[in-house]
Amino acid sequence: MTGWNRPKVTETIRADQPIWFISDLHLGDGTPSDVFFGKDRHLMALIESIPKEGVLVVVGDAMDFHQAWTFTRILRAHQPLLSAMSELAKEGRLFYVVGNHDYDISFYKDLLNFRVCDELHIEQRFLVTHGYEYDPYIGSDLEGSHLATKIHHLLERYLNTWIRVPLGEFYTFPNRLLYWTVHKYASMVRLSSFIGKRFGLHGIGRKQLEHLDYWARTQMGDPMCMFNPIMKRLQEDKWEAIVCGHSHLPGRIEKGGRLYINTGSWTFASSHYALWQNDRFSVQDWLTGREFTDHFYRPIISGAIDEKDFWQWWRENYMGFLRFREGEERQGRLRGWESHIRDYQYLAQFDPLQNRDSAEEQGPVRQDKNKPLTEEIPP
Repeated sequence: MTGWNRPKVTETIRADQPIWFISDLHLGDGTPSDVFFGKDRHLMALIESIPKEGVLVVVGDAMDFHQAWTFTRILRAHQPLLSAMSELAKEGRLFYVVGNHDYDISFYKDLLNFRVCDELHIEQRFLVTHGYEYDPYIGSDLEGSHLATKIHHLLERYLNTWIRVPLGEFYTFPNRLLYWTVHKYASMVRLSSFIGKRFGLHGIGRKQLEHLDYWARTQMGDPMCMFNPIMKRLQEDKWEAIVCGHSHLPGRIEKGGRLYINTGSWTFASSHYALWQNDRFSVQDWLTGREFTDHFYRPIISGAIDEKDFWQWWRENYMGFLRFREGEERQGRLRGWESHIRDYQYLAQFDPLQNRDSAEEQGPVRQDKNKPLTEEIPP
């Protein structure tokens, strides 16, 4: 059963119970290109910590079929974790909100016993959706994005590297070459658009140039360009809060008495979750215990990136010879929400219980005594 071409389903649950939210696990086949990075025991520890009166909501994109290709490969790599989630679902305490990667939901419903829906309403107060609905490109073309994502994963697997945004965090040679190639493509599109206008053809290249601006805004700190559409709906609709994933950027943003909660992801070094408890939302990282507010969203809130397009981003960053300012100046320092870790097996070896007991004393999770997995730098 496809996740896209079917009647939409809405579920409603009570607000007088603890509710845990996770999203964007992207469980793959356990190979180096599986961006879940072997954190199965950590997520199982989180699931075990949910009290009997609590509920877990998975806000989409749990399994990455684009990377793994088949459910069998995912199950082979993550069977204990999927079994733990299925047991929680059998108790009626796991709800699954469909994401843009979930084009076949029969695995969730028939094999794992998840209660699957497209929207989850927490009474009439909070709306939970995956978030692709607010993405101006993926939201309007799920089929097209499905093909593009498969090609992207094939490239990463073949090249054995990451081709991702933001560039400063995934500062690999193939990624830099891709950005340089995109600029040459953009220059040809802009030239075609200019020539077309001279002959009265004003639509040539318009969509391609708009997509480049979308890509640049994602690069500058508004992944998937979701923020403004969500904040607009919050101000115009009845909901006290909207809970989403999709962008992988965790945060708790309040404006005008309304809340936008982003559940982040469990890709790379991230282990984000949101929690509704004691009439309050919080967003944290399970491995480090760090709490997120609006820190990563301040450049968007301030409007600092609103006036910039692809061309201005390029002028500010390109230094020649495939070097980019935001990569060269950071010199491998990581922003702390998505971490490019070469030793991807380390997190699978780390003791989740030891980490939870000493998170406050230890600070960020460390790969060795001298090299932090995440290092905070100003945005």
